Amino acid sequence: MSKYTICIDPGHWPGSVNCAPDKSYWEYEFTWDLYTRLRPLLEKQGFTVVGTRTQQENPSQTARATVSNKAGADLFLSIHSNAVSGGWQPPRGFTAFTSSGPETAERNQAATAILGAVKDAGVILFGTGKPYYRGYTVLTATTAPAVLLECGFHTNREDVALLKDHAYRDKLAAAIARGIMDYFGMENQQPESGNPDQADSWAKEAWAKAAATGIFDGTRPSDPLTRQEAAVVLDRLGLLPEKGE
Repeated sequence: MSKYTICIDPGHWPGSVNCAPDKSYWEYEFTWDLYTRLRPLLEKQGFTVVGTRTQQENPSQTARATVSNKAGADLFLSIHSNAVSGGWQPPRGFTAFTSSGPETAERNQAATAILGAVKDAGVILFGTGKPYYRGYTVLTATTAPAVLLECGFHTNREDVALLKDHAYRDKLAAAIARGIMDYFGMENQQPESGNPDQADSWAKEAWAKAAATGIFDGTRPSDPLTRQEAAVVLDRLGLLPEKGE
């Protein structure tokens, strides 16, 4: 299991006006959706993932940075899409902002790793893909290496078509997760046996007991536990009160 904590910041919120000129794409919807795709990919690799907000909340940039700092995050990622003024415009592509140089700084090594994985996945970069900008508080108020990802321009027709596509969102999430793993020097964690329903050796005895007593159904031992699954487990263990108690 990874010892690392990743703080992911889904940019903006449902009250944000950032959208495509034809209003067919909204930045807040995209950032939350990509967050929900990226988080389980990282958790499956053993990362602890902390989000900066719930779906409806709108914390300030300072508050978002504070969430990361309190969690002791090892990496902070803020998810966005880019824009230029004046309706539909030519600029397009993926960008990873950091606050400043040098290239040897951890934040820039993280950005380089993510950009490399994104480019390998066939995603178009905007220019070099890695500019500096100190105007984003989330990049300067975080104690962890911080990267702000602009996943394309919602003022470019081609980018908007991609950003609205569910398969492309999956590709972005997978590439970003791969880049994060590359930054931390991690290999993809697979079950020891290659059998998705067989527990690894260190957990085999406990898993067998849990399956035998009906706490789990004996499948998917390496998958993350959802909140609703956790509730069922607690109920099977008799740890939840009866209704009305």
